[in-house]
Amino acid sequence: MVAPSTITGPRALLLGGPGRLPFNGQLRLVLERGAGALHAVGALASSAEPPVAFAAAAVVRQALQGVQGAGRFDLLRSAWDQLAAIELAALGPAAGEDLALLLLAADADGLAVAGTGLVALYAWSGGVVSELVPPAHPLLALRGLPAEPPGVFTPNAEPQRVIGAAASGALDPRSWPSWPAACGFYGEVVR
Repeated sequence: MVAPSTITGPRALLLGGPGRLPFNGQLRLVLERGAGALHAVGALASSAEPPVAFAAAAVVRQALQGVQGAGRFDLLRSAWDQLAAIELAALGPAAGEDLALLLLAADADGLAVAGTGLVALYAWSGGVVSELVPPAHPLLALRGLPAEPPGVFTPNAEPQRVIGAAASGALDPRSWPSWPAACGFYGEVVR
């Protein structure tokens, strides 16, 4: 297990989208709650004008600020409860159907992964990136804001970071100078 306090920066990353504005409508959030931490990254309304996309992302980010919990499973449950309270009209032109969200919750016992609107998940450890789950994994089948809290994946070998690819479109990381750049990190230390 990788102790939450030994990780510098966010543990959840999302590949940018195609087009002129690859990070339009993205959000990142790290919350420490007691002995646990929630790392969230997402994107929605990415094809809308930037003010619309970032307003929708701000609604999700604000909802997640209310997350409470004693451990990783409580944090994830609280995150889904907070998101369920959002009025869908506030989530942009597609009413949240284009939401891509990756949630990682860590505590002393390990890491739990949940999300929606993703087509791939990668594990990044020691500078090496590999597939975290196979393409047919149930975690990759959800779209939009789920009506009920979805299942949770607990990896056997805990990666330092998890990178998601949005169903609404994701950059091919091989076309960028590095994985951090493909996830919107420029000049930040991500190890």
